[in-house]
Amino acid sequence: MSTGRSPDGAAPPPLRVRTGTDLTEVSRIEELMTSQPELRKRVFTARELAYCDRRKRTGEHLAGRWAAKEAVLKSLGTGLGPRMQWTDIEVVNDRAGRPGVRLYGEAEAVARSLGMYSLDLSLSHSGGLAVAHAVMVCRPTAAHDAPAHTTHTAEGDQRHEA
Repeated sequence: MSTGRSPDGAAPPPLRVRTGTDLTEVSRIEELMTSQPELRKRVFTARELAYCDRRKRTGEHLAGRWAAKEAVLKSLGTGLGPRMQWTDIEVVNDRAGRPGVRLYGEAEAVARSLGMYSLDLSLSHSGGLAVAHAVMVCRPTAAHDAPAHTTHTAEGDQRHEA
């Protein structure tokens, strides 16, 4: 049985977890998509639009995908950078309806540089709001292998210093 240790007995470096959460008002996204129709194709892929347009409450599903893209950007730690496009992040569903994410272009490059191993997504909408939570698990990379030192402030907050 494997112990998860290297041949020299050293424990493998720990995986890193990066998260992002976003809460979006459905009415705000519906208004944006109505007042700026060109925005639909700048923000959503053709597959995302086809999925949402087939749903009874299209606005809720668009807002969920908007929130998902924001949550993924937060987990990447980048926001929407100069070389990144909204459509670099695509929300897809598996056969059971579970949401997932496909990354392209600059978003994929950033995820690769972080050592992304997996990216899970949770979406929900209720009461005029859509929420998304992204959890990215990353393998250690050279830039992130050194352990950070954690100190506590007088207020109890943690500060991480390299």
